[in-house]
Amino acid sequence: MDTDRAQTDAIDETTGEVYADAVHIGQDTSQGSHSEHQDLQAQSEQEAQAAAATEVQDAWQSQTFQVYECNFDSTSNGYDKGIVKAFSTGTLFNTTVGESRTQMGVQGDNLKMTNGGENNFFKALKWSPDGSCLLSSSNDNSMRIFALPDMTAESKDTQLTPGVLIREGEVIYDMCWYPGMTSTDPATCCVLSSSRDHPVHLWDAFTGELRCSYTLVDHCEVNFAPNALCFNLDGSKIYCGSNNMIQIFDTTRPGKDCQKKPTVPTRKSKKGQKGVISCLAFNPDHSDLYAAGSFLKSIGLYDSRAEELLLLLRDKNQRANGRRGKPSPVITANNDGAASGQKNGDGAMSTTPMGGLTQVQFSADGLYLYSASRQDPFIRCWDIRNTANVLFRLERPGDLTNQRLGFDISSDGRWLSTGDMNGDISIFDLSNQTDPDAERLVTRICGHKDVVSSATFHPTGSILATSSGQRKYELSGSNDSDSGSDSDSNSDDESQNKVDHAIMSVQDKGFEPAVIDNSISLWTLPGEYVWYFNGQRWNDPSAQEDTTAHREGEAAVDSTMALDGRITSSSMPSGDVAMESTSTIT
Repeated sequence: MDTDRAQTDAIDETTGEVYADAVHIGQDTSQGSHSEHQDLQAQSEQEAQAAAATEVQDAWQSQTFQVYECNFDSTSNGYDKGIVKAFSTGTLFNTTVGESRTQMGVQGDNLKMTNGGENNFFKALKWSPDGSCLLSSSNDNSMRIFALPDMTAESKDTQLTPGVLIREGEVIYDMCWYPGMTSTDPATCCVLSSSRDHPVHLWDAFTGELRCSYTLVDHCEVNFAPNALCFNLDGSKIYCGSNNMIQIFDTTRPGKDCQKKPTVPTRKSKKGQKGVISCLAFNPDHSDLYAAGSFLKSIGLYDSRAEELLLLLRDKNQRANGRRGKPSPVITANNDGAASGQKNGDGAMSTTPMGGLTQVQFSADGLYLYSASRQDPFIRCWDIRNTANVLFRLERPGDLTNQRLGFDISSDGRWLSTGDMNGDISIFDLSNQTDPDAERLVTRICGHKDVVSSATFHPTGSILATSSGQRKYELSGSNDSDSGSDSDSNSDDESQNKVDHAIMSVQDKGFEPAVIDNSISLWTLPGEYVWYFNGQRWNDPSAQEDTTAHREGEAAVDSTMALDGRITSSSMPSGDVAMESTSTIT
């Protein structure tokens, strides 16, 4: 018993010592863990504060931007409202298609091609997304890229000349820039084109070389070209419009693999959107909505996620407001250039049936859609988020020409520019679209001596680019009769007499000689650069008050994180927010 008790006491004593040692070690360990926990907690708090400060800085920068605001009213310089021509190609392209091909080094091509005697007019113009250059297409089946000259130079006698020439095999249907294009990243500098009976080509904008092709084939495995081309907003997809079909390519996968989306269930079906899809445009609000115009006078609104038709817009019989016989207002111009509503003898607004669609474009906020048609003097504004009706029409003479007359909307969504068949350039005010009685025509000036096919705003809004020309033919009689044959001589004389008779009849009717004006012009627009903060102008008192309160909150975060004090020390934003392209084409 004593022995057992002694062993038990020894074990208890040993256990107690071990327990005491364990408690002591545990206390040391807990103190060390607590210290490390405090350090980690302090580090996480610092990281959270740094992230919060970064978010505040990013939010401040995202809400601060600079735009160019045109001011046609206060900067009035006569009838042109301050619009001044800066640069032009002059008479450089006043040639025929055959002469243009000869200048490009193609020998004898003017004799082989059927349109060698046609006028080499400009068809379309498009600014690059970064505004560094201008892309054009002309009747000689070529695209040209013009670099933006120095608009601040005092001497503006320098003639615009193309830096890159891209030749297609046939007539060019459509063209577009890669939306992520920036001149600082050569991989993004590329353009897309569609040419008759050829695949869709992706060209390098620096060298003019072909990068890759996207082939469309019909049921007979024959190549055909789409009538309309369009990238989606991030440039990952290519949308091609053809007869009753929209075909979608993955940008990174050239070849024949594509997704086909018929616009009608069957060929004989009355549902869907019929006809050749002639123009495409994506909504800039990133809602995955895009519009497709058809030559059969309809506009379809599609969801790119489900690729289904959401709404079909028509202006048949001018049922613009939902009731037959009550058309939407027409914005026209008086002799003095002031806007007015043109009415017919019955007191109702005059209307013209909508033709085949040639262009569709969304407003900057994505709430409205503007459309232009062939042989149609009006540009229509559609309310796509509410009534799906035509809110108003903007008049520009264009009902007597088959040529496409392009228009453009400024980046701030305030102005619309367009040309017409008389060589005039019109600027319309798009503010307050819901007011049908608003005076929208700002000015209409004489820009060219021929049809103005394009009038497009620079991405900054400070420059307007226009192109002119239309299809004309070179008439020449054949008076060479070296042959001794009487029949050949009589035939030549008869042909020459017909030509002479036609020329005399034209002179008797008092027609003026044809004026050739195939040119591109750059115009400076009156206005100034204005800073915006939280959607308000920087010089507004309310904007300055909001800015002061916002900057005080940022200063508190800045002092906590010991930042460099850029937000608190700057009284004005230091520069434009840099938008870097994250997607490239390989």
